[in-house]
Amino acid sequence: MFENILGQQKVKKIISNQVKSGKVAHAYIFMGQGGVGKRLTAVEFAKILNCAVNDFAETDAGACGKCISCEKITKNIHPDLHFIDFAKQTELEEGDIEKQKTLKIETIRYMQKEIATKIREGKWKVFIIEPAEKMNPAAANSLLKTLEEPPENTIIILIAKHKETIPQTIVSRSQILFFQPLGLDEISSWLVLNHFIDAVKAREIAELSEGSVENAEKLAARNKKESESLWFKLKTRNFYISDILELSKSIASSGALECVDALIVEAGKDFRIHPQKTASALELLSDSRTLLLKNINPRTVLDNLFFDLLDLKKI
Repeated sequence: MFENILGQQKVKKIISNQVKSGKVAHAYIFMGQGGVGKRLTAVEFAKILNCAVNDFAETDAGACGKCISCEKITKNIHPDLHFIDFAKQTELEEGDIEKQKTLKIETIRYMQKEIATKIREGKWKVFIIEPAEKMNPAAANSLLKTLEEPPENTIIILIAKHKETIPQTIVSRSQILFFQPLGLDEISSWLVLNHFIDAVKAREIAELSEGSVENAEKLAARNKKESESLWFKLKTRNFYISDILELSKSIASSGALECVDALIVEAGKDFRIHPQKTASALELLSDSRTLLLKNINPRTVLDNLFFDLLDLKKI
């Protein structure tokens, strides 16, 4: 079960054992930082419980992923799977999702009405509340009433980064499962397979991701954008003297200081990963910026800077 979820072996084992024994809790709190698989695990849990092909009580295979029920859950159109989040709240209010700061009592009351209805297609109704720590006090108190009298074949999964703002009365009525930061190997392999990043760069991104696929995706997107940047080209490409002179001429007339500032920002990111390799380049960039602020001829400054940066590659 849960083969498509990265890491989280302890969480997967706990849920798998409960599913096979038929002793599923009525309420869970999936706790942990963003991008470690909490929402994906909740969705896969819903698939396992409602799969029309594999019987979760008799097989270790988990959900088939191909039946009508699994496909509907994947597409978020299954009538027995409900996301209680800012998107649903925006829909109910006909408002602006950017203005949503807390989950309100009206949204929890909507959930309670859905809980009171009969199961439509599946075997279980699953409600995923996210971010659970953003429920306001009225919403949390309203949810508590449901947790005190849980209906049959209904599971409520609260997804949260921390539990400080979740009332203890709710915490005590839920099973807490902690999702750990993902390992470097897990994230780097995922990047190679899903973003077609070379193994070395994937490892570098994984080291900066703080154990989160969400962070890794953002870093990978930034890396892709920066792959066409001047800093990347200076690091990776060979230039003829004529190319450097033409580059200096073009930038000098359009914004030398802005260019150097941008290079400093990108070099600074590299410095976090390879401080020894990047320190000299940062020093050259800083010196060039000082010269530009002193109104030294921009083209001369850039000529010298680019040639010096290229010389560093040979060391």
